[in-house]
Amino acid sequence: METHHQITVSINSAPMKGEMSVLFSGRGKPVGGHYIGPGVHDYYLIHIVLAGEGIYETLGESYACKAGDAFVIFPDILVKYEANKLNPWQYMWVAFSGDIVDASLSSIGITPDRAVIRDCSLQALKKLFRNVRGSLERESLAALGNMEASGWLRLILHELASKGEGGARTETATVQSRSYRQVDQAIRLLTLQYGQPLSIESLAHQLGYHRAHLNKLFKEATGLSPMQYLFKVRMKKAEELLEGDLTIAQIASSVGYNDPLFFTKQFRKWSGRTPTDYRRGLMSQSQG
Repeated sequence: METHHQITVSINSAPMKGEMSVLFSGRGKPVGGHYIGPGVHDYYLIHIVLAGEGIYETLGESYACKAGDAFVIFPDILVKYEANKLNPWQYMWVAFSGDIVDASLSSIGITPDRAVIRDCSLQALKKLFRNVRGSLERESLAALGNMEASGWLRLILHELASKGEGGARTETATVQSRSYRQVDQAIRLLTLQYGQPLSIESLAHQLGYHRAHLNKLFKEATGLSPMQYLFKVRMKKAEELLEGDLTIAQIASSVGYNDPLFFTKQFRKWSGRTPTDYRRGLMSQSQG
């Protein structure tokens, strides 16, 4: 995978948990043929194409995008996007997260299967994206910058929703993108059922695939085996739970480990620290 010719990013140093909060925003000018994925993100992303052309693939569908089109990436959904080789796109993006995001997007007609918005107002969106980045680049009062950036994000969503198209499909899925859909089903099952005792055999059985076939597709698409991906999901969830008051045994059970000692061993393999040491580190950071 090639790298961008030009890329600039602004990062939020004080995102709020729970709320709709901007994480970072940037602008990119990829070289022709540059691609990202297939892979998944653990946050939401909006891209607005400023110039050129490219392809966005999600849920087994492929969308040709040009200047004025926007596409939205949802967490834990397999996506790939690639710049046109002869006329590569340029775009701005904003990444964000929050407990209310999914419901908010759905309420304005933006869903995983309606995630491409055509013929947006570039003039309006370019200004809003610049304002987001300006908010994140405040040298003082990071919390105020976070609040301001969230406000600009909501205006971006308002602008996208006003188009009322929500990504009508105009392209037919390829054989390759149908494979992505199969992998996406597996990813969603792992993300939803990480607290259950899962195996590659049980996963393949739920999806109706042969074990070896599913393993091959999954690894080709994500670079990880299904069990490696499940391990990653469980450990990230464990990190979140360690911020609260649950006991180590309760956290172990919550993320699919009946034996707290085995969970501790696995978490140490993941983070280099035991769950108890990890929690102590979080407490030290909050007190500092």
